[in-house]
Amino acid sequence: MGSLLIEEFLRSTDCVIYALVRGKTKSSARTRLFEMLEKVIETRMPHEVLEERVKICLGDVSEPGLGMDDKTLARLKDADISTIYHSAAITDLMAPITRLRKTNTLGAKNVLDLALDLRQFGVLKKINHISTAYVAGDKCCVFKESDLDVGQGFYNAYEKTKYEAELLVREYRDKGLDIDVFRPSIILGSYKDGKTTNFKMFYQPLHFFSLMLYDRIPASPDAVPNIINIDTVAKAIYLISQKPVHKNKTYHIVSPQTVTLKYVFDVAEEYFGYPMPELVPGEELDMNAEYTPVLKRLIKPFIPYFNYFTEFDMKNTLEALDGKNFEFPEFDEDNLLRIYDFCYRCGFIKRKTSNVIIR
Repeated sequence: MGSLLIEEFLRSTDCVIYALVRGKTKSSARTRLFEMLEKVIETRMPHEVLEERVKICLGDVSEPGLGMDDKTLARLKDADISTIYHSAAITDLMAPITRLRKTNTLGAKNVLDLALDLRQFGVLKKINHISTAYVAGDKCCVFKESDLDVGQGFYNAYEKTKYEAELLVREYRDKGLDIDVFRPSIILGSYKDGKTTNFKMFYQPLHFFSLMLYDRIPASPDAVPNIINIDTVAKAIYLISQKPVHKNKTYHIVSPQTVTLKYVFDVAEEYFGYPMPELVPGEELDMNAEYTPVLKRLIKPFIPYFNYFTEFDMKNTLEALDGKNFEFPEFDEDNLLRIYDFCYRCGFIKRKTSNVIIR
C-alpha cells in the first residue's frame, strides 16, 4: 500500500515524500524501498530522481517518535510536512495480540503524537489513517462509514487492534487534528497484472487447498467476502485525499460489486486444476473430529470470512470520487485469473495443469 501511494504522488505531483522505513541502516532501508518502488512504478525512474523526490527516514512506527533519531526529527520539523499517510500495520491473522497491538494500536498513537508535535512547527493539515473495513467485526447486515463502536465482537486480534487504533483517532480528532480514515476491505493483487507483495488472507487458504489438505470446510457458498484490487485501493485513497472535503471523515474503500465465495473458489479451481473443498454449513462439520490439530489451526482464522455477509456502506467514498474519472473495476473472472496467474508465476501456488487460460 505504501509503495503504491508513493507511486501515485511521484506520477501526479512534484512534492517531496518523507518515507518512514524500517532497516538496520539507512542505506539498507533505502535499497529495500527503492526496489519495491521499481516493482510498482510503471515508468522506470532513475535512482537520482527517486533520491531527490523520496527522502528516507529510518525508524519504526512502534517506537516513540517513530524510532527516529533527533537529527531526523529535526529535519522533519523543518520540512513543512503538510500531510501524513499512516499505512503501516501487521495484517497476520494468526499473530498474537501483543505483537499486533504494538504496531497497529501503539503505532497509530505514535504517529498521532508526532502529528501533534509537527503541527507546532509547520503547515500540517491532514492525517490519512489507513484502517480496515473489518473493524466491523461480527456486526451483521450493514456497517456504515460513520459506525465504529456498535457493540461488535472481533474474529481476531487484527480486527481488534485496528478498531483500537480508530478509537485513538477519535480521541486525537478532539485534540484538533484533522484525520480522515480509509477502510479497505480484503485486498488482493493489482487489477492491471495481479501483482502483490502480500500473500495473506485468501491466498493462504488457496495454497492449503492446492495441497489437497481439506476435503470439506465450514463455509457458505453464498458468503460475500468483499475483495478489492490493491491498485484500486491506492488510487481511490490518493484521489479522495487530494479533494477538499469536510474534515474528519471515514471512507469505505470496498468493491461496490459483490462476488460470492463459491465464485472465487470456482475460478481458482478452473485455473489451478485442483478440486476445491466442499463448502458445508458450519453446524454440519465437526472440526475436532474431521481435522488434525494442525489443520484446524491453519484454517480457523479464515472461517469467519468464509461465512461473511456484512455489507459496507460507501456513501462518503462514492461522493468523494464523483467527477474524478474513477471507476471501481469489475471483479470478474479475468480479474481473478490475473491474480491467480501471478500466484503461480511467483511459485506461491502450483498448478496441476499447464494450460494457460489468461484472457
